[in-house]
Formats: sequence, structure tokens, C-alpha cells
Amino acid sequence: MRIAFIGSGAIGSLFGGLLKKNGVDVILIGRQNHVEVIKKNGLFISGIDEFNVRVNASSNPLDAKESDLLVITTKAYDTRKALSDIAPILNDNVTVISLQNGAGNIEEISNLVDEKNIIGAVTSMGAFLENPGRVQFRGKGTTLIGPVSEENKNAKEIVKIFNSAGINAELTNDIKSEIWSKVIINSAINNLASILDGENGILLNETLIEIVKEITAEGKTILQKEGIDISDDIFEKTVDVIKNTSKNINSTLSDLRKGKRTEIDYISGKIIELGDKLNMPASYNKALFSMIKYKENKLIQKS
Repeated sequence: MRIAFIGSGAIGSLFGGLLKKNGVDVILIGRQNHVEVIKKNGLFISGIDEFNVRVNASSNPLDAKESDLLVITTKAYDTRKALSDIAPILNDNVTVISLQNGAGNIEEISNLVDEKNIIGAVTSMGAFLENPGRVQFRGKGTTLIGPVSEENKNAKEIVKIFNSAGINAELTNDIKSEIWSKVIINSAINNLASILDGENGILLNETLIEIVKEITAEGKTILQKEGIDISDDIFEKTVDVIKNTSKNINSTLSDLRKGKRTEIDYISGKIIELGDKLNMPASYNKALFSMIKYKENKLIQKS
């Protein structure tokens, strides 16, 4: 199986590097400066696991042609553009996976790809792009993979391939619930740690962890009202992610430090949107959303 990662930043490069290290045919599609370093020096992974791997890389999305699996790892706000870029190489034999943050990506992909060829995935692995060609692997976790349609028969094979590369992957039959659960987890971790400008582990403070509890409870209440199953232990799962990625700089904070747009619209923004639809307050998420937007706009203007 040939696997292409579309939008190979931290997570795409980490997964691609781990798979290539274990003999899987991989190509990374990413930004020009990242790709040039990888072509010259290979991809460096450091942190929990340390290695250098030679992997095919390109800044041209059409070089992903003849891939059996296209893994979208772009920012949520770039999903539509990524799909437009790869549209000429999409066909009924290609499976598309969304391995992204936020809600709404699957729906965006389904505008162009038949649901039987779409798989959703969420991961609690932590990584950030240190420099072009260099990824810091800061947190181990579980990757949940599930088909959007019962007609899809590839999900089990993909889980097996990921596990063979040391990526702890599990099959889920309710990927929608898992995506929204990840949104709730991110609404607590990414927002708070970014406002405090610290690694995820800062949230284990006894005062801050109580705020985490309230944020996850708010998200759970809204999602359950919408009829989406969120497990009763969502707070405990969030704490586990914080512990497992305690040394990680989350993607929201990484974006802010680079003066880039964050994915807050697809995380807290989606919870707020759903709360408004149901006439339910999302006070914690609205407050956090406003603070992140303030920092985002200020830093973007400065850069």
C-alpha cells in the first residue's frame, strides 16, 4: 500500500516517518522549505523516539498520484484547498482519511469523495514541527480509526499497518463520536495551555484541572443534547491526554508562537455554534474562544 500524507506538518511527518521507518511506501506532501530539507537531509524525529529516515517528499500534491491512501493532515481551515489540489488524482480506488483537529472535516471531504471511500481518524499523539525537516515527538497516545460508511472495508487493514509501525491504533465503529470527543478534549487542553503559554502539563495544577473539568462537562452536555454519544469519563480521558503529552506544545500554541491562524473556529467555535443552535450556553468555550482570538489577531498583525 502506498500512503500519501497531504499537508505534512508535525503529525503528518511523524506518522509518515514512523511508517516509512517500518518499510511502508510513503510520500509526504508539504511546504517547500520542509520538503527541501527532507530531500537533502532526510526527516529527523526526536524526543520519545529518535531517528532519521529517508522518505519521498514533494510540495506538489499531484505527486501523490497512484497512492492507495491519502491522509489529510492539513489544518481544518485548509481542508477545502487540499481537496481541490488532489481532486485530479481522486478515483474510486483511493481511500481518503481525515487525521485532523476539529469538527467539519469529514463533511467537507464528503462533498468531493464518496462516503464509502472516507475514513475518519483522531490521535492523542503529541508532536510539533521544531524546524523544517525536524519534528519533536512529545507524546504517545492512541489513534482511533473508523469508516464513515459501513461499505468501507479498508479501515481494519489500515489499523493493522499503523500498529505494525508502532503507532497504537484501534478500530472504532463510531468515528463521529470520537471526533467530537477529541474536539472537547482540545477545547480544554489547547485553549488553556495556549492562553497560559505553556506545555500541556501545566494544566495538571490542582486549580487549573478544575477548569479543565468544567470545560469538558460543558462540551459533553451540549454534544449529548445533539444526540452525539460522549462517554461519561471524558474528563478522565482529557487528564490522561494531558499526562501523556505533558511535554508537548499543542498545535494552537505552536500556531500562536509562529504568528499563524489557529484552528479555534473548528474546536471551540464548533461547540459554540452547536450550543447556539440548541439554545444552550457555552460560557467557558465562548470565553476561551475570545481570548484565543484576541491573541491570534494581535500576533498575526505583529507578524
